[in-house]
Amino acid sequence: LQAGAKWSDTTADTCKDADVVITVLPSPAVSRKVVEGPNGVFDNLKPGGTWIEMSTTDMDDLLRLSDVAKAKGIKVLECPVTGGVHLANSGEITVLVGGEEATFKGVEDILKTIGGEIIYMGKMGNASVVKVVTNMLAFIHLIAAGEAMMLPAKYGVDPDATYRAIRASSGNSFVHETESKLVLSGSYNVKFTMDLACKDLGLVNGIAEKLGVPLELGSMAQQIFRRARGLMGGNAQSPEVVRMIEKACSLELRAPGYPTELVAE
Repeated sequence: LQAGAKWSDTTADTCKDADVVITVLPSPAVSRKVVEGPNGVFDNLKPGGTWIEMSTTDMDDLLRLSDVAKAKGIKVLECPVTGGVHLANSGEITVLVGGEEATFKGVEDILKTIGGEIIYMGKMGNASVVKVVTNMLAFIHLIAAGEAMMLPAKYGVDPDATYRAIRASSGNSFVHETESKLVLSGSYNVKFTMDLACKDLGLVNGIAEKLGVPLELGSMAQQIFRRARGLMGGNAQSPEVVRMIEKACSLELRAPGYPTELVAE
C-alpha cells in the first residue's frame, strides 16, 4: 500500500477497474466461490480482461472454470508458483504458466514482477500437473530427510555434521538445504501447513489415479502426512512430520546456529 497499491474490500471492487485479476487461494472450494460465486470475478471482470489463477488447485475445476471464463470473454492463465514462501517474499519464486501463449505474452511483465524464473508449460492444465508433482517431491524429500538425519543421530553423530555431509553429497536436495534447517532449529516454521500438504498430496494422487500412473512413494507420503495431521492438527507446519520419527526414536534432531525461519539468500 505504501508503494501505491489500492485496497479493495470486495471482489467486485477489485475487479471493476482491473484489466488483470490474480487469485491465490488455499483450496479449490475457495477458488470456486471467489471466481464464479455471486459478485465474484466472473461477474465483475470486464470482457477482454485476464484472470490469472495462481492457486494450487484441482485440475478438473481449473479446466471447467477456464471454459466458463472464455464464454464470458475473459482470458485465462494458470500460474502456480513453486520454490517456497521465502522466495515468494523476495520476488524470486518460480512461476509455471499454462494457457494460450498470446495471453501469457500479454501479462509476462506482470509475472516477472512477481517471480524470478518464468516457465511456459504449454496448454491449460500442464502447469497445475507439474506444480503438484513438485510439491509431492518436496514432501517425499522432507520425510526422507528426517529419516536420513535420525539414523546417524541415534548412532551418536552430531546432527550439524550430518546436515553438512548430506548437503555436500549426491543425496542432497533443495528441501534438505532449506527445511532441514528449520527442523534442526526446532522451529519447523516453513509457513506451510499440514492441511495444505494433505490437500496437495490429494490432488497429485487424484491425477495419478485418473491417468493410471502408480505413485507408490506419492501415496505413501500422503498416508504419512495424513497421520501427522491427525496427531498434530491441520495448522501444524509441514516439516513437523519429522516429529513422528523424533517421537518414535525419543530423540529430537537439534543443532545450534540454525535459523528459525527461511530468508532468500
